[in-house]
Amino acid sequence: MNKIIDDKNFLHGETEKSAFYGYTCIGGRPEDQDCLAYDNVHGRQIFAVCDGMGGHAGGCVASTTAAKALTDSLKRQAEIVSTKEAIISAVNEANTAVYKKSQEEPSLRGMGTTLTLLVVDNQAAYVTHIGDSRIYQLRKGRKKFRTFDHSQVFEQVAKGKMTEEEARVHPRANILSKAIGILPDVDFFVTKLDYKEKDRFVLCCDGVWNTQPEADVLNMFSANDDLETTIMSTRSLVEKIGKENGGQHDNHTMIVVDMKADSKYRKSLFTKFANLFRSNV
Repeated sequence: MNKIIDDKNFLHGETEKSAFYGYTCIGGRPEDQDCLAYDNVHGRQIFAVCDGMGGHAGGCVASTTAAKALTDSLKRQAEIVSTKEAIISAVNEANTAVYKKSQEEPSLRGMGTTLTLLVVDNQAAYVTHIGDSRIYQLRKGRKKFRTFDHSQVFEQVAKGKMTEEEARVHPRANILSKAIGILPDVDFFVTKLDYKEKDRFVLCCDGVWNTQPEADVLNMFSANDDLETTIMSTRSLVEKIGKENGGQHDNHTMIVVDMKADSKYRKSLFTKFANLFRSNV
């Protein structure tokens, strides 16, 4: 397995389960407050994207603190508990780590971060998220699964008072209803997904998905089978759109994971309906 994070903030590698490629980019901001993380422990591949918030220093501290606490916890529990139990514990530890640091250092008060996590083992893929960074699962270029943003505008989408496109361009689109580290505890759930060979998972922050209507975003994610081409073309397009709109665009971060085999898990019809309901609340 080859894993690389170089000085241009790119991540790529390949295992028997998947091939993956990711990047983080400062965009038009003075500091990159996004963070991407990867690890592979006892047959579990861990992918995470965090988008920090909280002023000049707080956002970067929040995202890196959450990512480190998350991956450290998952590695520590690798052979002790089930994948789902490990994720629940790890997310709670990440929340506690960020919240505790914000309380200890006055300059970091109010900092927080989104968290988007994909853990893949031979049985299934497990996803969870807090905030408005997203996970997509694509099959043959079509959206099979997507997380539902924890934001004020998407609460209106869930109530049928706003379309997703109206929410995307709304002036308050970046106001979150939930984030890591803001409160001592955070509510979340873990979704178990089946996967097939050639399925593509995409983890990305709003600096990527919020640049275009979703149909265009999905085309951007699936237009090319080659991972490096997908990453580089996405990065270039997001930068181009940002510069065309004043050049003060957000940090943007993304990981693309292409599966090389089928999962052993197969969802029942009841589970499919339950996940559909969850993705819209």
